[in-house]
Amino acid sequence: MGDGGQDINANPLKGDVHDGDQELERALDQWLLWDQNPKTKAEIEKLHHDGKKKELRDRLCYRMTFGTAGLRSSMGAGFSCINDLTIIQSTQGLLKYLERCFSDLQQRGIVIGYDTRGQEKSRCSSMRLAQLTAAVFLGKEIPVYLFSTYVPTPFVPYAVRQLHVAAGVMITASHNPKEDNGYKVYWENGAQLGAPHDKRILQCIEENLEPWQESWNGNLSDVSPLRQDPLNGISALYMEDLKKLCFHRLVLAIVETSNCRSWFTQKEVTRRVRQHLQRAWMRDVSGR
Repeated sequence: MGDGGQDINANPLKGDVHDGDQELERALDQWLLWDQNPKTKAEIEKLHHDGKKKELRDRLCYRMTFGTAGLRSSMGAGFSCINDLTIIQSTQGLLKYLERCFSDLQQRGIVIGYDTRGQEKSRCSSMRLAQLTAAVFLGKEIPVYLFSTYVPTPFVPYAVRQLHVAAGVMITASHNPKEDNGYKVYWENGAQLGAPHDKRILQCIEENLEPWQESWNGNLSDVSPLRQDPLNGISALYMEDLKKLCFHRLVLAIVETSNCRSWFTQKEVTRRVRQHLQRAWMRDVSGR
């Protein structure tokens, strides 16, 4: 959170932008050269064709910055938005920084999770962004624990600690508007990323903007032997640990009798737990 309680991820970093067209032309050339998503590439091309210079500048001449735990912005085309290219660039920077911090990164690997967000016009979804994040690491022969379906955010930091990996990435914008998406990073202790890591990762991102050879291979997570699915194991461990924290017998009974093998069941457990706790609270208040 920034000064005044504002989340500094809420808007892209708007640094010194020079007047004139050279900066914009350079950014436009880079985008058209690097972006392999046909929808976001076409969106930028149309803005250029229509002479929408101000919108092009807003999208291409500003960059996101790391803030509370990572990145967040609206989904769409341009360096100021969450999309395939900016997630690849961010992941390449993260990988380079992790290599500096962990000599055993190729043994430990990382965890990646995602939610259900998506945007049709940009072909941007949390699942696809998670697959591209995995591709960057797998392309450098670093193990990846990629969940096979969408999971609640706490699963990622929990898995980081359980699996003893170097870091975790969760593709989500949490409670923010549906047009947004985000890139949350967790350190080896399961804590959200903070200073001084955030500024150092941002520097590594800026040094590794051009996509690497395998970074666009979103199918790599389907074929690489270095990819594992932690879903079943983490789900079971998470629910077992949850039982240890349940002090109310009704909550414990729900957890013990529920088959929590999938996120669908976990949502139902959460609903039933809340329902029973509300009833218990009402009985306590009314004295009945």
